[in-house]
Amino acid sequence: MIGGVALETIYWYTLLTCAGIAVFLLVFGDIFDFDGPIDPILIVPWLTFTSLFGYLGERLTELDSLFLLISSGAIATVLVFLLNFYVRMPMKNAESTLSASEKTLEGQMAIVVTPIPLKGMGEIQLKSVTGSITRPACFYAPQSSPAKQGEQVLIIEVKERVCYVTPYEGMLKI
Repeated sequence: MIGGVALETIYWYTLLTCAGIAVFLLVFGDIFDFDGPIDPILIVPWLTFTSLFGYLGERLTELDSLFLLISSGAIATVLVFLLNFYVRMPMKNAESTLSASEKTLEGQMAIVVTPIPLKGMGEIQLKSVTGSITRPACFYAPQSSPAKQGEQVLIIEVKERVCYVTPYEGMLKI
């Protein structure tokens, strides 16, 4: 007991408080961004796990309360480390889509799917490890002949999802 209150009760109210804070952080968690050595976002799950295992230990076993607190804290530390390393960090660094960003398309070769007229748009296809994508395309600079289906083109610039291309001629001739 601490101050006449059973440890089981303290663990229980800490668990309920942390659950409420976790729901709050689920909704508003993107607002908080901390780059220090200990992220405050990790303190809430640590307190939650510590209070959960402390509550269960007090309720189900006859072990010493200090031993339960220390072992609950150790288990919580391991679980929070694993959650941070294997769930939170990959999700934080992940992009929202598998498709390539427009800037990464510049400088790549593509194949003409729908012929590109001298003044107008056609369609090109880019193949990558994640699959293939098609994009509308037009010439970057005036050309003397249209691009036929199956020809290779080089993407020079991408604006508003439209690729500006030039015919690809392979190796430079000297």
